[in-house]
Amino acid sequence: MSEAQSSSRTEESPKLVLRTYQASDLNYVDHLYYSTYFALVPEGVRRKLWSPLTWAIWFGVYSYLLFIVPVLLSGMDVPSWASLALKIFFTFAWGAVGFAALFVTTDRFEVVEKIERARQNDLSDPEVYYLNWIKREVIVDDEDIKQEKDKSKKRVTFDKDAKPAVEIVRERKPEAEQTPSHFWVLSMEGTPCAMVGLACNREDIMDKRENLMPGWKRLGVAICRRYHLPIPKVFTAQDTTQRNVFAKAHEPNSATLQRLAVRYEFQTCGLSTLLINRAMTWANEHGIERVYAVTDEMMMAAEQILQLRHGFKRIEKRRVGWFGQYEATWVCDVREWMEKNNEKTKPEYKKVSN
Repeated sequence: MSEAQSSSRTEESPKLVLRTYQASDLNYVDHLYYSTYFALVPEGVRRKLWSPLTWAIWFGVYSYLLFIVPVLLSGMDVPSWASLALKIFFTFAWGAVGFAALFVTTDRFEVVEKIERARQNDLSDPEVYYLNWIKREVIVDDEDIKQEKDKSKKRVTFDKDAKPAVEIVRERKPEAEQTPSHFWVLSMEGTPCAMVGLACNREDIMDKRENLMPGWKRLGVAICRRYHLPIPKVFTAQDTTQRNVFAKAHEPNSATLQRLAVRYEFQTCGLSTLLINRAMTWANEHGIERVYAVTDEMMMAAEQILQLRHGFKRIEKRRVGWFGQYEATWVCDVREWMEKNNEKTKPEYKKVSN
């Protein structure tokens, strides 16, 4: 291969830029998060298929269907093979219905709830949550506009009920209130394709959403509405007076690695390691000694990356459902990580001018 061909291939290689999140990235970050999370639905269904309770319920209903076959055919003048045909039909039909129920429950209830939890809290504005910005609405001073309109001969009618025009003004938090939280976006040829956040909360962060009913209640309401049935009170009663905690306060010198997402077509390119390396070096630079991460039953790939590539250790596994759902908490000692990976991370980053 000639030197000219080698240099041309180098010039044509895609340009990766790992940078701090900007306000213009909001739509990209939103799409990146929910698209990658919905891609985990098959893993969530597979985990439910591993649950003994899933099979106990399926075989229980299946046994009942087979039991009622003779009852359904009793007194009917049908061929002898009708019983076998009906049992085969029930087998395939109940298998399809059962799988569809698992898929709909995972896709429409569990994943949607987790996505909305993030979208309406920290991902609603990463600049405020991670980058120590304060944003407030300021009413626009329109005296100059009124004066210009007074000079005009045209008659203008204003809506008395219209809200005053406002603009968003942002400013940095006082230095004493700032935290070492941060949020990064990895862009390829100018388009964000991956992201990660490092959250460090000094106090509990309350959920911005209204209290939602548990998943089983929402499923019951959906079934009742689907078949036009009256909705029982047990499916509607809920306590809305108490706010849920979205994120608990961190211990001193600790933070949580979260919102790690890589666009589907780039998930085998090692970009997650690049993002985690940056978050860990940032933690070391800002005096963070322990970095935590939380995964669920759909994140087997993320768990393997954390454990095998970065030395995270699982310290807790909490069951959050009856069908294999769980939340696992992982922790990594930043100093130990730096000792093992410091030399590897040095050549990864090259500062570029904006």
